[in-house]
Amino acid sequence: KQWYQRRVRGGEYNNALVDFKLAVKDAPGNALLFHTLGLCYHRNNQITKALETLTHAMSLQEHFIQAYISRGNVYMSMNTERGYTLSKRDYCRALHYNPTNLTAHTNLGIALQSNGKMNEGWKQFTAAIRISPECHAALEARSITNLQMGHLFGAFSDINQAVQLYPTPTMLTNRGVIQQYMGDARNAMADFQQAIEADPKYSLAYFNAASLYFNLRLFEKALKYYDEAVKNCPDDESAVLNRAIARVMLKHYDAAMEDFNTAVSLNPFAAHSYFNRGNLHLTLGNNVEAEEDFRKALSLQPKDSASFTQLAVALGRQFKKEEALENFRKSIKLSEG
Repeated sequence: KQWYQRRVRGGEYNNALVDFKLAVKDAPGNALLFHTLGLCYHRNNQITKALETLTHAMSLQEHFIQAYISRGNVYMSMNTERGYTLSKRDYCRALHYNPTNLTAHTNLGIALQSNGKMNEGWKQFTAAIRISPECHAALEARSITNLQMGHLFGAFSDINQAVQLYPTPTMLTNRGVIQQYMGDARNAMADFQQAIEADPKYSLAYFNAASLYFNLRLFEKALKYYDEAVKNCPDDESAVLNRAIARVMLKHYDAAMEDFNTAVSLNPFAAHSYFNRGNLHLTLGNNVEAEEDFRKALSLQPKDSASFTQLAVALGRQFKKEEALENFRKSIKLSEG
């Protein structure tokens, strides 16, 4: 297991997968090896193989709690209604065999929270914390749930305790976000900067620092941090899109259009990317291209009144008055409804 962890820390998921596939051939009755192989499949995003292998590990070892948790994690990563249902079933089975398992309580809470069941998720995190007040994972998860439920003081109390126990860049960034929600921009930025110092390649800290600067209308500083976020995670559509908007605010239109195009290519199903690109096309006088983008945005998000408004503007500039008025009416109707 330690050897596997070294492989994973080094990012050698494919090599680990090959090695453990060979290992289980030599030890076909070893449940731990099959469990680790299942983890390798999951790391490589081979969901079906991961589920099959973890299920086989359970057949080799009765009441294999960690395998139930790991299979639950695979189901939850599917991010579907069925996946959440099956993940909850596995976490509950793990808790049936060991009611004090912290990981099972915490992951069950995350599955419930992710499925919109905030109160039920909160109860699972609280159960884990009662079992072990130093369970930083449960404290972090409960802080996020508190934030989503609007309980800012509870969110800050939990994340602050989690940071004291386990001051990772992720924890620091999450505390910064909560402090930003509480209106404490200074301490929020201090947390983002501390996270960056701890891990200069942690893109989410740069992203949140950039967003804070953006909200303060310090667009040059925001752009600097969005640049770092994109540099460290080029496939982050949100970072690319937000950088595009910052560039628009600075009137760097060519670079902004390039970013909007990249954001659309990274996620062609995000209506807001088309909407924002359409706005830039309007600014540049590209009314036909703007119309196309707003229509695409509406195909993905049919009840967005802002897209109807902007589509009406694009149509009006092309002297399509009747169609423009119709879209204005749709926008007003949605806004009033």
